Amino acid sequence: DLSMAERESYWGGWRERISALRNVPAVLKIVWDSGPGVVIFGLVSRLFSSLLPVVLLWITKLIIDSIVHAVSVHQPVKPGFWWLVAAEFSLAVLNSILIRATDYSDSLLADKYTRYVSIRVMNHAASLDLQAYEDPVFYDRLERARVQATDRLVMIQAIGRLVQQAITTITLS
Repeated sequence: DLSMAERESYWGGWRERISALRNVPAVLKIVWDSGPGVVIFGLVSRLFSSLLPVVLLWITKLIIDSIVHAVSVHQPVKPGFWWLVAAEFSLAVLNSILIRATDYSDSLLADKYTRYVSIRVMNHAASLDLQAYEDPVFYDRLERARVQATDRLVMIQAIGRLVQQAITTITLS
């Protein structure tokens, strides 16, 4: 039955994906080892960037409340109103800067991670006997390990975006 085979293939794919999650801690450790300062900078910029929308919405609420109050009592807005407008503008600029800082952090981490993994693979390769290099299967496996390790960076960046979006969603809730 084709549908039974399709179902098994579908669930088998999910089992494979879920079992691959056990590698995440090891990859995170390698990312940390490749550049703890860059990781901390990225985490801090993502944290602030994820909390900023709540602050911006709160200030917007205060601005709208001030306008509604001024219209309802037929008086000019209070002097603090313009400070709220300036604060919202400043925070919008800060949000843009934080987005750029996060992107910079991601690209810097990508460079450091790729270099770190490549050096680890080269150090391991340097410790091997010449016979290992004569085996094309082993050489292909070594090269595949290097390429796959650098491909994991996309997963790490996706985890960072996911955590950032989760924090934003929780705070907005």
